[in-house]
Amino acid sequence: MKQLTDFGDERTLQYCAFCGGETGTRDHCPSKVFLDKPFPENLPVVSACLACNSSFSIDEEYLACLIACVQAGSTDPEKITRERIAKTLKRQGSLRTRIDASISIIDGNTVFEPEWDRVKSVLIKLAQGHALYELHELVSFEPDDIWFFPLHVLTEVQRSNFESVTTFDMWPEVGSRAMQRMISGQDINHAGWIIVQPNTYRYVTSSSGAEIEVKIAISEYLGCIVKWFP
Repeated sequence: MKQLTDFGDERTLQYCAFCGGETGTRDHCPSKVFLDKPFPENLPVVSACLACNSSFSIDEEYLACLIACVQAGSTDPEKITRERIAKTLKRQGSLRTRIDASISIIDGNTVFEPEWDRVKSVLIKLAQGHALYELHELVSFEPDDIWFFPLHVLTEVQRSNFESVTTFDMWPEVGSRAMQRMISGQDINHAGWIIVQPNTYRYVTSSSGAEIEVKIAISEYLGCIVKWFP
């Protein structure tokens, strides 16, 4: 990703993107666990407190491993295409066992039952980070709406709605990265999504002043829509 300097109101950056408390560290958003090496340059980084920075890592690792296992239909490291995740499953037998315990065979199909609270927590965290980084909006509270789903189960109309970028009459904050991307088109694909790493992680943000929306696609498998009505 190309480097963009945030020229928005710096007072917003004095607080943790996730809890709104005093900041002391910085956190990659998305976490590198969702990406493959070589990592893109200039990954998005947001302000975070030490507690938040450390508290999400286990759940993020769980979600990244879960997605890879679902795509492979197995927790067998030899069947996992992402090298980093395969190594994690080999190294952390307890995590593999935990994901294994969520598997059921229904009508001959392998079905995973995720730990929904952990998945939701990570997706909200990612959306909060994207909102601050792109829109200069601090939304350190529960969203009003959140949906997440496997992209392949969407109907054609649902997929089209997910892929479309919501546009509002109000422009992003002057100086924010969202405003700069709108003008320059940096790191944005033809549909308006910000590509962190092709086929691995992308997101898009929009704001109307009365609504903040973040959409995320991870590994072109898991889709998510998060909305706040501040």
